Amino acid sequence: MSLTHTILGFLSWKPFTGYELKKLFSETDFIYWSGNNNQIYKSLVQLSSEKLVTREVVQQDSLPAKKIYHITDKGRKELHDWASSSPEFAQVKNTFLMQLAWSGELNDRELSNLIGEYQYEVEMRLAMCRTKLERRTVLPDRTEREEYIWEMLWQKEIDYLKGELNWLVKLSQGVVKRSGK
Repeated sequence: MSLTHTILGFLSWKPFTGYELKKLFSETDFIYWSGNNNQIYKSLVQLSSEKLVTREVVQQDSLPAKKIYHITDKGRKELHDWASSSPEFAQVKNTFLMQLAWSGELNDRELSNLIGEYQYEVEMRLAMCRTKLERRTVLPDRTEREEYIWEMLWQKEIDYLKGELNWLVKLSQGVVKRSGK
């Protein structure tokens, strides 16, 4: 994932503060980002120095000044060029799969617990995604087409998680048949 391009994408909707951008990242499940919050602020400084965004400082009574970031025409062009470039094939890092690969070291109860814990996490994530889509937590409010695309992005995440749960049921059933052997 390109952090800078995702920031530019969010800013193409409307101006945001760094805090609001952090919140969008944390609320958008299909935008995988494992960095720390300081990276967003560093990226905003970099984007500003490259003239891809501008910063507006708004003074507030009895609160620190608020920095609101706006995408520039140069930033929109950069976002357009990146969005129209050839996509990369998704590389998904799933620690559970690595643990499962070496689960021969676990006894039946430990393996069952591992699968059960992962299944619980998937179920919780699925419930959260459904709720976020229903509440329209992170959806642009610009065009019908863009809104549809974002709804489909959420639906893709939901479908992925449902598929993951189906696979976990098969896995659990297969492991039970082969336990203690």
